[in-house]
Amino acid sequence: MKPINDKERQKAFLKFLLFFLATNIIIVFAIYFDFKVPVKENELLKSQVELSKFESDYQMRFFENMQSINAMLDSLDIPGQNLSYQNSLISAKLVELKKSIPTKDSTFRYDMYSSIVNLLVEYQDLKSEILELSDSKTTIEEYKTALDRCRADLRQTERDLYIARGAN
Repeated sequence: MKPINDKERQKAFLKFLLFFLATNIIIVFAIYFDFKVPVKENELLKSQVELSKFESDYQMRFFENMQSINAMLDSLDIPGQNLSYQNSLISAKLVELKKSIPTKDSTFRYDMYSSIVNLLVEYQDLKSEILELSDSKTTIEEYKTALDRCRADLRQTERDLYIARGAN
């Protein structure tokens, strides 16, 4: 015996089966993405942490090198230093520091590190120039002293000349 509404029951069953399968597929996808997305996100976050750690380590090494260069530049003020040797050591250290800048870094950071190295180079040049000028400072003082002696001798000679003309 066939029921009278057999077609309607089959349609209803197929609709139920279709919605049941669609619902189960959605649930399976939700569970899959619930477990799969955090794994990918975790991998991405780990790579970002590694990159950040590398950057932090590089910044620390860069700072230490910068401090040692600064100490070497300060040692130029000590009298009796071999300035050309010290300047060559500082220049070598600056070249080494410039080469150690990672080029894979973002443009901002590469430019920042390059600017710092360039400032240190300018600082070295200015420091050398100041040391050269400090020698000329003593020379200028010697010339001023000699000029004062010459002026005093000139005044004395003018007085002697005035006296000699007055006696005639």
